[in-house]
Amino acid sequence: MPLPSKIRSSPIAFALVALSTLVFLLFKELGLYGPILQLFNFVPVELTSRGGRLGEPGSDWWRFITPTLLHFSWMHLVFNCLWIWEFGRRIETSLGSLNLTGLYLASAVFSNSVQYFISGPSIFGGMSGVVYAFMGFIWAGNALRPNWIEPLPPAVVGFMLIWLVVGLVGALQILGAGAIANGAHLGGLVIGVLLGGVFGLLSRFDRS
Repeated sequence: MPLPSKIRSSPIAFALVALSTLVFLLFKELGLYGPILQLFNFVPVELTSRGGRLGEPGSDWWRFITPTLLHFSWMHLVFNCLWIWEFGRRIETSLGSLNLTGLYLASAVFSNSVQYFISGPSIFGGMSGVVYAFMGFIWAGNALRPNWIEPLPPAVVGFMLIWLVVGLVGALQILGAGAIANGAHLGGLVIGVLLGGVFGLLSRFDRS
């Protein structure tokens, strides 16, 4: 299927990629690092000439979602957008835009909350928790109803799981990759598998 046709059939997956890219350009390339970090981070950030001070979660409900739009390098952005598109379009094509939107919001809230629970007040971001949720959703859903969603190549699933384990044992930080939001990755995978299992099970009763 040509790319324009894929975009028309998967507008939410494409929108997540486009919005992440727009925020990154504003954040890293156009000098709006401070304002966007203050607004989008899970906890408020007060930037000063001596550094920054982190607050505590308050009534800013959007902060449960907006960290997914923060990316800290081009590699970080491209890696996540590639998988958001590849996984998200599979789900959206099979289940529709509304269901993909709900899955995105649920996985963003859960994965960001798990990361905060593990790390406490900190600066973190990226779509990777959502990526793992999408992957887990497809895997669990197809396990209960084979080929319900376009399946993922086993090599891709294996790579993502190895990447998760490597991050959890701290190997990426040892190699100089910086801090990894392992809590978000693990939380995303858990919520994705749970929701995929529920939706996959329910879909078995809706067969015509």
